[in-house]
Amino acid sequence: MGLLNMSKHDVATERKEQIVRATVECITKHGYHNFSMQDVARTAGVSKGIIHYYFLNKDELMMCVLDKVAGDIERVLGEEMSSITDPWRRMEIFIEVCFEIVRNTREYYQVNMDFWTQINQKEEIRRVIAAHYAKFRDAAAAVIQDGVDKGSFKKIDSSAYASIVIAVVDGLSLQWLFDDKVFDYSQMSKKAAQLILAGLKI
Repeated sequence: MGLLNMSKHDVATERKEQIVRATVECITKHGYHNFSMQDVARTAGVSKGIIHYYFLNKDELMMCVLDKVAGDIERVLGEEMSSITDPWRRMEIFIEVCFEIVRNTREYYQVNMDFWTQINQKEEIRRVIAAHYAKFRDAAAAVIQDGVDKGSFKKIDSSAYASIVIAVVDGLSLQWLFDDKVFDYSQMSKKAAQLILAGLKI
């Protein structure tokens, strides 16, 4: 779609997505603390003024980046599980995808951690991160509840167990991000998946 055929809303949406994609590229290349708005402008092919026209400040831009990352994770989960009906395989895929996302997009995870340090000072950041966690808990709970309803999993509080699943992924991932030699990430994620699945057996 050419810019001449796009409405003002479409142009604004496309421009914001362009800037967010450029920010993701800069974070991946330079790290969260080492990239500048000028880097983003150069990568996006726009002026710094254009960035500030669409985003009030760096925090607002970074929250849009976090939204994009969360959306990408949800999309990957949806695609991976869309054709799978077996509850056990769906749960395996959910765990595998969560662990793989941390390994393959560790810069995004580190951005998230940087935001965690600000949740007591900035309510908006707390709200955004809480909403992301809620989406992933809900996705896990839906898979678990499906297994319970089909009689494949034991009767369990799906929401509570979903929180445990997310805690296991987060806990192991944080340890590995702080020290990637502490354990073999692939082996540990497999062991974690086995323990999580064992807790669902009737």
